[in-house]
Amino acid sequence: MIRLRHFFLIYLLCGIVFLSGCMVAQGQETSPSPGAQTVLPEFQSLLPKLQQQTQLAIVLPTLIPADALVPSDGHSKPYLNVPITPDGHFQQVVPHLTIATASHYEISLDATADCQGDDSCSFGFLSGEQVFQDTPKVASLYAYELEPDFQPVARSPEAMGTVALTNGITGFFIPFVCGANCDTSKIFWEQSGVRYGVGIRYGSQATLIAFANSVIQNERTNP
Repeated sequence: MIRLRHFFLIYLLCGIVFLSGCMVAQGQETSPSPGAQTVLPEFQSLLPKLQQQTQLAIVLPTLIPADALVPSDGHSKPYLNVPITPDGHFQQVVPHLTIATASHYEISLDATADCQGDDSCSFGFLSGEQVFQDTPKVASLYAYELEPDFQPVARSPEAMGTVALTNGITGFFIPFVCGANCDTSKIFWEQSGVRYGVGIRYGSQATLIAFANSVIQNERTNP
């Protein structure tokens, strides 16, 4: 009888452990990366490291604008020593983690494997940063670009200002300017106390809106 009771207790404990393991496994299968429903292959290897280093929900796109836009002759070229296909696209997209803290992350979008965010071969970025009470507004951070004394070599013909994004979200668009190289056009928006941003070098407002919307539409609604 004692042996039978021991056998029953062992059987019961094994069943509990088995069920617990199944629940954990199911949780791992049904819980995608924080902030994103779909993770493109380009981000698969980078994401685990970033998840360990930030407390923010990580948002990711399903669309990466990879058109290698180059200004006309006489203007600064935005890319140097970057392989480009005959139809004007980057041959590869290589995300690189440039900032990773508990309250801030930034991923550069590079056109070469050894670029590591350098201006000559990085064509865009994704970012998230916690917003505090004293965090400056995006408009004030880039207000200097509207000053009469600010005279870049070239600048986008599009205006800086608010833009309508998907799901009723309002973003703020900063067009590119060119000096030694052309910088990124950017859109920032805020959700749940976090300022998210996307950038594409020499990008148009339409390109940036599509890029930002692909991030927002890919966000999980039920974390």
